[in-house]
Amino acid sequence: MIEFHGTCPVCGSAEGFESQDAWFRDHLFCRGCGSIPRERIFTWALETFRPEWRQMQIHECAPSERAVSRRLAKECKGYIGSQYFSDVPRGEMRDGFRSEDLEALTFSDQSLHLHLHLDVMEHVNRPDRAIREMCRTLRPGGLAIFTSPVYHDLAENDRRAIYFEDGVEHLAPPEYHGNPIDTEGGALVTFRFGRNFSTLIRMWEPNFAVTHLIPDDPSIGAVGGFRDVFVLRRIG
Repeated sequence: MIEFHGTCPVCGSAEGFESQDAWFRDHLFCRGCGSIPRERIFTWALETFRPEWRQMQIHECAPSERAVSRRLAKECKGYIGSQYFSDVPRGEMRDGFRSEDLEALTFSDQSLHLHLHLDVMEHVNRPDRAIREMCRTLRPGGLAIFTSPVYHDLAENDRRAIYFEDGVEHLAPPEYHGNPIDTEGGALVTFRFGRNFSTLIRMWEPNFAVTHLIPDDPSIGAVGGFRDVFVLRRIG
């Protein structure tokens, strides 16, 4: 077992972090809440850049039944969680979640303070549209804070799959990650983002200022691969 001492940004526990596996990304758990590194990095970024988030209008895309999403929903009165339900009209509700497509949101212009999501962008079909939609629906000064794996050995984004109206075209062997509303099928990876991702975000949406951080801090359990977190601020 590998251990690190520190305090969890998600639950505040000072019991530290432990892993039975060298792949810390999915196995370095907080002893208090069971959070994994990307959840702690995300929460650290949220508390650092928007410590007043509890008083804001927040949209979290694809929340899972874990400590981070539970805390957001519990502590923020303006919290809205959404899932991509293919069979529910956009903007309507199912099981407490709003049906939304990150590439075509139903939120009004400049109606939100924060867009939040963990490891969602690598599954969308058109990340350029998702970026523009987040900017459109944020108030001036609003933030989009999200994690997504970045492959720093890739100079450019690597497209893995394309969704069409009549199906999916695979450009590489299919890769699936966990999906909170489809535990059997999972979520298909459409992109492996490369070093140019931040540059592309600015090209897609000039009204976003982009901060790309890679925290390396054992005291918050930010250890291991794929520690990238993005903070996008709407300028105008």
